[in-house]
Amino acid sequence: MKKCGMLAAGACLAAALLSGCGQTVPEDITGSALAVEKSGSVTAYLVGEFDKPYYDLTELTTMAREEAREFCGGLREDAVTVESVEEARDGSGRIVLAYRFDGAESYERFSGDQFFYGTVGEAVQKGLIGDPALQDAKTGEPMLPGALEKQMGKHMIITDAAMTVYCPGSVAYLSAGAALAEDGGVDVSQASGTVYILLKR
Repeated sequence: MKKCGMLAAGACLAAALLSGCGQTVPEDITGSALAVEKSGSVTAYLVGEFDKPYYDLTELTTMAREEAREFCGGLREDAVTVESVEEARDGSGRIVLAYRFDGAESYERFSGDQFFYGTVGEAVQKGLIGDPALQDAKTGEPMLPGALEKQMGKHMIITDAAMTVYCPGSVAYLSAGAALAEDGGVDVSQASGTVYILLKR
């Protein structure tokens, strides 16, 4: 499905997801983000401007729900649901549209972004990992060659979505270009290509 298709007309929104990393998600959403829960579910917050003379929250909510129903055709009814559509709390006049997905695969299909959450072993089985160059999330020290092979039971997030990622646990290693944000998320907006985030468990 085309990413955020129902908002293409009149509302230019950036994808954002929030929840995770054992951190409290900021109430005021200032940029795009992704969030994953331990269960694997993902919550997406789409943030952007909207032209009030032509759209209202009720209309946007209806459009979002229709898009979710269309996407769920033939899938589980809760593959994607609309949690809320409201104005941002920072007074900017932007709209925050919250989608909740039953898992990474549903988000991936809906958005068009690459997104994986699972163990390193599962990622290897899916052919998602070669030998990515990872560095310690705090010190920047590179992971020793072959060390990832000993982390098969650890969880990992893999994505090419250029946004902040909120994880369901503490981050151990990151690929180049990604960095820990002050609020506990992982900023991957400056990274080039696919980003790998290895969690501590």
